[in-house]
Amino acid sequence: MAAHKPVEWVQAVINRFDEQLPVKTGHQNNHTKVSTEHNKECLINISKYKFSHVISGLTNILKNVNNMRIFGEAAEKNLYLSQLIILDTLEKCLASQSKDCLRLDETMLVKQLLPEICHFIHTYREGHQHAAELRASASGVLFSLSCNNFNAVFSRISTRLQELTVCSEDTVDVHDIELMQYINVDCSKLKRLLQETVLKFKALKKPAQHAVINSLEKAFWNWVENYPDEFTMLYQRPQTDMADAAERLFDLVDSFAESAKRKAAVWPLQIILLILCPEITHIISREVVEESKANKKLFLESLRKALAGQGGSKQLTESAAIACVKLCKASTYINREDHSGIFLLVQSIVVDLKALLFNPTKPFSRGAGSQNADVDLMIDCFVSCFRINPHNNQHFKVCLASASPSTFHFVLVNSLHRIITNSDLDWWPKIDAVYCYSGELRLMFSDTLSRVMQGLHTHAPLRMTPSLSFKEKMTTSLKFKEKTTDLDTRSYKCLLLALVKLIHADPKLMLHNPGKQAQETQSSTAELIAGLVQLVPLVNTAQLSQEAMEALLVLHLPETIELWNPQAPIETFWDISSLVLFLICKKLIGHQMVNSTEVLKWLREILICRNKFLLNNKECATQGSGIPICRQAQTKLEVCLYMFLWSPDTEAVLVAMSCFRHLCEEADIRCSADEVLVQNILPNYATFTEFASVSNIMATGRSTLQKRVMALLRRIEHPTAGNTEAWEDTHAKWEQDTKQILNFPKNKVEDGQEWINMTGFLCALGGVCLSQHSKPCGPTTYSPPMGPMSERKYSMVSVSVCEVSNAAAGASATCSSSSSTETPLGRFLDRLLVLLVCGHERVGLHVRTNVKELLGLELSPVLYHMLFNKLRNSIGRFFDTRAQVPINDTNTQFVAQTIAIMKNLLDNHAEGSSEHLGQASIETMMLNLVRYVRVLGNTLHAIQMKTKLCQLVEVMMERRDDLSFCQEMKFRNKMVEYLTDWVMGTSNQAADDDIKCLTRDLDQASMEAVVSLLAGLPLQPEEGDGVELMEAKSQLFLKYFTLFMNLLNDCSEVEDDGQPVVGRKRGMSRRLASLRHCTVLAMSNLLNANVDSGLMHSIGLGYHKDLQTRATFMEVLTKILQQGTEFDTLAETVLADRFERLVELVTMMGDQGELPIAMALANVVPGSQWDELARVLVTLFDSRHLLYQLLWNMFSKEVELADSMQTLFRGNSLASKIMTFCFKVYGAAYLQKLLEPLLKGVVTTPEWHNISFEVDTTRSEH
Repeated sequence: MAAHKPVEWVQAVINRFDEQLPVKTGHQNNHTKVSTEHNKECLINISKYKFSHVISGLTNILKNVNNMRIFGEAAEKNLYLSQLIILDTLEKCLASQSKDCLRLDETMLVKQLLPEICHFIHTYREGHQHAAELRASASGVLFSLSCNNFNAVFSRISTRLQELTVCSEDTVDVHDIELMQYINVDCSKLKRLLQETVLKFKALKKPAQHAVINSLEKAFWNWVENYPDEFTMLYQRPQTDMADAAERLFDLVDSFAESAKRKAAVWPLQIILLILCPEITHIISREVVEESKANKKLFLESLRKALAGQGGSKQLTESAAIACVKLCKASTYINREDHSGIFLLVQSIVVDLKALLFNPTKPFSRGAGSQNADVDLMIDCFVSCFRINPHNNQHFKVCLASASPSTFHFVLVNSLHRIITNSDLDWWPKIDAVYCYSGELRLMFSDTLSRVMQGLHTHAPLRMTPSLSFKEKMTTSLKFKEKTTDLDTRSYKCLLLALVKLIHADPKLMLHNPGKQAQETQSSTAELIAGLVQLVPLVNTAQLSQEAMEALLVLHLPETIELWNPQAPIETFWDISSLVLFLICKKLIGHQMVNSTEVLKWLREILICRNKFLLNNKECATQGSGIPICRQAQTKLEVCLYMFLWSPDTEAVLVAMSCFRHLCEEADIRCSADEVLVQNILPNYATFTEFASVSNIMATGRSTLQKRVMALLRRIEHPTAGNTEAWEDTHAKWEQDTKQILNFPKNKVEDGQEWINMTGFLCALGGVCLSQHSKPCGPTTYSPPMGPMSERKYSMVSVSVCEVSNAAAGASATCSSSSSTETPLGRFLDRLLVLLVCGHERVGLHVRTNVKELLGLELSPVLYHMLFNKLRNSIGRFFDTRAQVPINDTNTQFVAQTIAIMKNLLDNHAEGSSEHLGQASIETMMLNLVRYVRVLGNTLHAIQMKTKLCQLVEVMMERRDDLSFCQEMKFRNKMVEYLTDWVMGTSNQAADDDIKCLTRDLDQASMEAVVSLLAGLPLQPEEGDGVELMEAKSQLFLKYFTLFMNLLNDCSEVEDDGQPVVGRKRGMSRRLASLRHCTVLAMSNLLNANVDSGLMHSIGLGYHKDLQTRATFMEVLTKILQQGTEFDTLAETVLADRFERLVELVTMMGDQGELPIAMALANVVPGSQWDELARVLVTLFDSRHLLYQLLWNMFSKEVELADSMQTLFRGNSLASKIMTFCFKVYGAAYLQKLLEPLLKGVVTTPEWHNISFEVDTTRSEH
């Protein structure tokens, strides 16, 4: 399909690729990395159809990036990353190039791309920080380019050779000749290179000849390693032209090697050229050879002598060693059945070769600058000797010996790794031939790990020196064996890394334990895995940490777990794998890992592997799972996953959520094995499943994801060790971060997003932690004061009250606890209330806004009652002992925040909110809020606060059925009294249009709140005024009715002023229409609930001379009739009749003597009100002569619920309260009549005066 897209579309993709390079965007995060990878894949796919356009575009991008001027270390790193991305994309595009590309493409590649690639290969030499990576990447591009465009590259090489044959300068540029080392070479291409070199070698200057010699050798190995079958076929069917070219070049090079120095330089190439001549290698093994082959035989004899130390110079010995290793390596690519001559050569030199390279008393070394090459040479030799004869293990034992240099250990481990990972040919022996050395390798791992960890603890963290490779560190450190130095630690790190890679490549090599007892096998496996776990959290050794994770993951593959202890695999699995989880999760919880998201992804893979193993053994999956470490690991894993839910990294949150799926899968497997409910293992299984399902939603914002997370956290019902510990650990970190943000606001991480997430997490999960605490935070219900203003005593009972600063202090809020036993949950809420009025100059607004929103929207419903009590008590402290209201900015701000929080809480119909809203009464708090706001005056801010408070009252009445009220009617009457005072109508004379507009909004909000309050509300005037109740009620009705009529008149006057309605006035007109509608509703609700006292005041309006007034009354009367008013309440005995019906209802008795209403009251009334309920029930039932039935039912229930007869009537129950009240009421006279004569005699008789009747004599002594 892409082939039909226009060129502009391809160019747009190229431009997007260019714009998203690190050098253009700066530091890369996970999102930009994913985007860059997507762009790469897109270009690679397009290149299959629009090859020329893509390659041309990438070449131009590379050219522009190379020409950019950069400053600073960060910019240099971004440039390097960008170059690597471009080169990698080029390589993959070239690798997917079709064979039938046009010649035009090849021309374009030669002119544009090839010079740029050569620039990388030639320019970036040692000394540049990223030289090796860039050169390797560029050589990969050249390799891919040469696959289909060999002629272009060959032409560049050939041209340069031709130029050098006529060059007279001593200093020559040989860079283009060195391209031979990096190109793709098959048999025919190698033949062309040889033939071209034969033609021009003799005319080249010495530097060029050296370059040709080195480059041809590398080209040969490129061929052998990429096309081993062709090399093998060369010995099955020799090629005359190849052998002819090789022999001719051998002779040219041989004549060039006049001195020992030149011989040392050419011997490695000569042995390769000899290998390319199968017939000659066979001929020269004879005693006598023809003259043309004599120089070849002489070469081999010189080689053997030099290898044995008889060559006369160290340089020749070293060159002989290199040549012989090449011979051994090449022989491994030849099947023994095809040719025996070369193997005879190998056998004649291998003993001396191993004696030279693997001599612990005199390690092989070519000097300080050749450490890497020496180690590579030893590895090549080791691997080749193993492939030639795996059972000849003398050099193996030398390398394995603990007394040998650490370089030998490094060579051994890397050789084994190559044997495992590179086994292309059928006749190469497998690694199982050395499984018998498993114990020694484990010992080497333990010893090296111990040295590395010791070095990390005794030295400062080490930075890896970029210019010093692993092998250099290994070899150089041999000079410092007297004491442990930093360099030693680095060299051991290199060895440890190689060992970890070896475990990753083949874990069986370390798990082989033939003939050992089960306990011994398990112990050795546990030691190995525990050692790897130690490496995961290492900060300054990222590569070591990553390889350790990969090795642990391979060790957790189901088939590998079986090898941990074949005699008891399940029990060993639970023991060792649980320890892994426990230790890793502990580190993650402690925030001790920089790459925590990557570690969590790895942990998810571990969980997947665990479940696969358990599924394979599901019949006995729980065998041995009852050990403590198993339970501890599950707890730590839960804690870890919970704590990642508040991470600012969206990817980390999604990974943690997905891990819950595997936790549930494990529980399913274990439950099916034991045939128990899954909730027995994972109490919050259902919520965890929901977490897992949400993790599949990838396209979501950070804020949306956090809201979903907190919603699920609120649904967690069962407290466990995991969620409790997660809450406590998060709370501890939250406290630290809160201090950090307030003290050092510049150091905020990601604009405080982590702190916001933690706050929401603590609010949402706090509910499940509440049940962990046996002591409730304060009373759940209380009676709000309703007396006259001058007589009211506001409650000062503190439930860890957050004391917001009073007017005298004027400072920021402080938190104090009324009890030393305050829970962390209570302290957290106290701290949040303090932060509601945070006055910090830089972050105050940010903190206040977020705390307000999180408390109002994300708080667990279980915590509502605790929050209500704390808010109530905090606001109660704003009033002095004389009920005066000292105003200050901090208190006003706290009141405004409380209003917003309460409105959000009541507006939020979250799951479970209805159940918990009624656990604490909000009457006192609401009255105090109104009392405070009403004295603020009529400033702009005060009017806005009043409006919001009215809206809160309206929402409160909407949730009336969910809330609990102690004295609802009195409370609502008082709220109507307060709120109607705020209705100003036309009395508002504000000159400012904005103030006038806000006042109209306040009128509207006040009336809407009054409408909701008056619905079904019988008026209750203040007691103690000396006025008859009905008369007082009638006067109160008249007051409100008159206010509403005046407000209606105000609305009508403004509407009829006759002015044109435009702009702002049109909005005002709409407001007045809405206000009028609310006023009519208020009048309807008022009259509907108070027909007995209000009808006589309102009926006359129906005959009013004003038409508008009569119409209004008819509208009110119509709404009353629609609502269905009970006019029978006009009877004079209405109150007595209502009370009588209520008593009948409470004392109602069933056919079997049961008391349904009374018993229901006993079940729902809280314990703090049992004394009052006992008094009411005894009084009512006694008045109906049903006290016996009440006592029978209550005592029967008490006996039914009693644990034993010793506890009967000894607890704090309603039955004991009723019994106590009966004794007090009915037993007092009997006790007085019985005991009074006896006590009077004792008191009045003189001889009894000196006698003590105290049972406890110790009391009388004091």
